[in-house]
Amino acid sequence: MTSRVRGHWGLARAFALCFLLVVAWAGAAVAATPSLVATAPASRVTTGYDLDFTLPTQSKAGCLVCHGDPDLVRLKAGKITSYYVAPDEYGLSVHGKEQCVACHLDFAYKLPHDTDVDWQVTAKTACRNCHDEQFVAFGKGVHQRAVDATGTRVSVEASKPLCGDCHGSHAIQKLTDSKAGQAALHASGWDVCGRCHQDYWESYDDYYHGAAYKRGAKDAPACWDCHGWHDILPAKDRKSRVNEANLVETCGQEGCHKRSTVDEDFVASYVDAIHHKRQAKQDNPVYKVLRQLFGFILKG
Repeated sequence: MTSRVRGHWGLARAFALCFLLVVAWAGAAVAATPSLVATAPASRVTTGYDLDFTLPTQSKAGCLVCHGDPDLVRLKAGKITSYYVAPDEYGLSVHGKEQCVACHLDFAYKLPHDTDVDWQVTAKTACRNCHDEQFVAFGKGVHQRAVDATGTRVSVEASKPLCGDCHGSHAIQKLTDSKAGQAALHASGWDVCGRCHQDYWESYDDYYHGAAYKRGAKDAPACWDCHGWHDILPAKDRKSRVNEANLVETCGQEGCHKRSTVDEDFVASYVDAIHHKRQAKQDNPVYKVLRQLFGFILKG
């Protein structure tokens, strides 16, 4: 064997030895690394969070350790439910300086949270602790929830709204002395009323009120401008703002029609068209004839 061949052979053996040493070192390192799946707590594997820890602070910052994560979700009743709270959005809301437990009264500083209580109902009704006047008025209106002798809510009224169902939750805007907040509320008729009262929402389409409002007219009335807000009553109730006994005052309120031009004749001539324009049109004999002749055009 020539010296050149012996040199190549020695170099090859050196490379092979180095390769084996690297492989052995890598294997030892992998073996020494604990398995994250095998050693992680069961809560971490199932929820994505290790729930066995103490919050760093008993305040909003403590809650946002978890709830400030956009990926905080849970599979519940076959649906993905998000428990994310946008810190900036909440911080800019009217309640931005309040601690989370000011509304979530049933949440102690422990994890996991107690799931034996209806935390949504608790949070949506916690408003009464600060807004007592509004809560008392709400209790007199049609949306109040009846209770039995034990103080338990009657199940048949479970569909009635709570404060948070109309006002929202973490992004409630300031209304007092805030034109932006007032404008946002005025434009939210569908979210506040329409999604529950779809039949009335669809029939609210007369030219000067409903149709104008849905097109974004700032001077067109939202539902509560006529019906009221916390103490809403059925139209048949004599105390209701939309009862025929009170329509002159309701239509003549500031920001609507001039009080000097509103009387019973004014009200009677138009009020039925606000929610019944479609039906009135269908019942009109002239329209019926025109519809028979030009039905392919008069589809409304």
